[in-house]
Amino acid sequence: MDFSFVSDFLSLLAGWMKPYLSQIGLSMAATLLVIYGDDIVKVVKRQIGSLQFFLKITLFVLFCAFGFAFITSFITPLLVNLLRDVNDAWLPIIIIGGFYLIGLGAQRKGMI
Repeated sequence: MDFSFVSDFLSLLAGWMKPYLSQIGLSMAATLLVIYGDDIVKVVKRQIGSLQFFLKITLFVLFCAFGFAFITSFITPLLVNLLRDVNDAWLPIIIIGGFYLIGLGAQRKGMI
């Protein structure tokens, strides 16, 4: 039995996805931060908890404003470069599977 239609279909899907790898990587990074951001914030709160009120608020706002932006700008190119290196036959499977794994993480955190 010839399964070349599966390979052709996966290549077609990969062709549709490739121009949007930056957006796909950004959506994965942002979703991961939504799911695990509260854990990051808890660590920051523990680190700055003993500081004075004004300094504590200033550091927290700076971290939320710039820290999450830095994390996003760091993770996104890593994900995009990983996805660019994937063979076309595997790209749709990895992207869809990646989103399902992210969804599984959200489910385990009680978000869905």
